[in-house]
Amino acid sequence: MNPKTLFDFHSYLYALTEKNKLARQHGFLPCSCSGIGYLEDLLTNNRSHSAFVCLSDTTEDSTTRKGGGWFKRRVFTVFILCRYNTRSQQDYRDKLGVCRELFRQLHSRFLIDEHDLQSDLAFLNVQDIRSRELGGQFLNGCTGLYFMLAIDEPIDLQFNKEEWLIT
Repeated sequence: MNPKTLFDFHSYLYALTEKNKLARQHGFLPCSCSGIGYLEDLLTNNRSHSAFVCLSDTTEDSTTRKGGGWFKRRVFTVFILCRYNTRSQQDYRDKLGVCRELFRQLHSRFLIDEHDLQSDLAFLNVQDIRSRELGGQFLNGCTGLYFMLAIDEPIDLQFNKEEWLIT
């Protein structure tokens, strides 16, 4: 399948972040990274922003068969992070609460968008979104959580002998 035809989850999540009132109120910056060990955009923008919705640009993929068709499942990891005053447990709890609430709001939007995205042949797996909260000492003064969302999209696995050098 041509990668250009896959659903652009990055643009979708960035747009949701920019349109969400809570994210705007707390100044969440949509950005990308290469996983929990490589939060490049967060580190680059750490001085100018204190809250981030950071989408990993690497996915876990699998190919699966459903009802006779083949699908590529891409699992996206999204980090929702806020800096807090490390001398205040209350600020830590407040910022973690904001991250939890933003995750809840994003999940509720995924439920609404699930049906619209099906017409683009992008099937959000909204029934099973796993999340994990990060400890208070994550990135020295940042707290939050990350969640993983799967999207299934049909792929064409028809054999084409013209792609092979064998006869």
